[in-house]
Amino acid sequence: MGILLANSASLMGYSELVRELGGSPEELVVLAGLDTDLLNNFEQMISGEALARLFDLSARELSCPCFCLLLSQRQSITVLGPVGLMMRKSLTLHDAYKALEKYIHLRSEAGTFSLEVKHEIAIIKYLPHIHGEDHCRQISDLSLGIGCNLIRLYIGKGWNPRAVYFKHQAPPDLAPYNMLFHAPISFQQEFNGLVFDANLLNSTLGTFEPEIKQFLGSYLDELERSRKQDMVHQVGMLIRDLLPKGACSLKNVAQLLGLKERALQRRLSNEAYSFQQVLDQIRQQMAKEFLDSPDTNLTNLAQILGYADLSTFSKAFKLWFGVSPSRYKRN
Repeated sequence: MGILLANSASLMGYSELVRELGGSPEELVVLAGLDTDLLNNFEQMISGEALARLFDLSARELSCPCFCLLLSQRQSITVLGPVGLMMRKSLTLHDAYKALEKYIHLRSEAGTFSLEVKHEIAIIKYLPHIHGEDHCRQISDLSLGIGCNLIRLYIGKGWNPRAVYFKHQAPPDLAPYNMLFHAPISFQQEFNGLVFDANLLNSTLGTFEPEIKQFLGSYLDELERSRKQDMVHQVGMLIRDLLPKGACSLKNVAQLLGLKERALQRRLSNEAYSFQQVLDQIRQQMAKEFLDSPDTNLTNLAQILGYADLSTFSKAFKLWFGVSPSRYKRN
């Protein structure tokens, strides 16, 4: 099974919260084996395991068991990107939920949602797919906290769930949970979930726009079709993102995936690739894309692709395509 990925948008508000609690976000990110660039770039895909490790570490180091519950209150529907926008353009709360359930894996593979309706009671459950401390306490708190925020976005700020369930143990201080949910809370239960009246699922949303919803559905379906869940594809996505930043290396890619360098090479080898082969493949794709534009400066392109100078890039390009980049551009 490949690495379970999550979008770095999950770190929105993280730096501010850590500093308020007296910590250094940069130090915690490094301790978790991740790159500090994640604190400024919220559109990277990283290992879900590494993200859970960072949250667990932050809660321990800052002596804040409810760290991710507090973090959830600093995040909005924007953490879900186009999936969140599609939810906003849905007709009913039930339609919005179905969009979340169908497409959440495009933003995070760290967990999934399910809906159960019985005897006029609805339960939205969250199931984490990664390993973490005490039944993935932090990831579960973050997910249910954001889930509660989203329902209030549709129903109104005065809405409260009928009950909230957590698999993890009760924290020493229940005040943050009570302040957020305003509902009976049970710990060490069989599932993580929000319980509410089922009739709320039929509530219509004032932001419904069918044309935009249809467009977003087509976009997300295409994204799903084109996205292969193999290690080569995951590494390629990270290389494409890191090259223009001058931060593309085996070490950095391995860190973002939560792997040791040797383990990453072994996984790629299982798919008959090496890191260098994937790097060359992405460089070729990016070079052709940039050279399709008449305004592309070859020296700048060499730098973007991680080459020391234009001469080195030109030699590599001629090996790939049989012509120099300048001739390719003219043709």
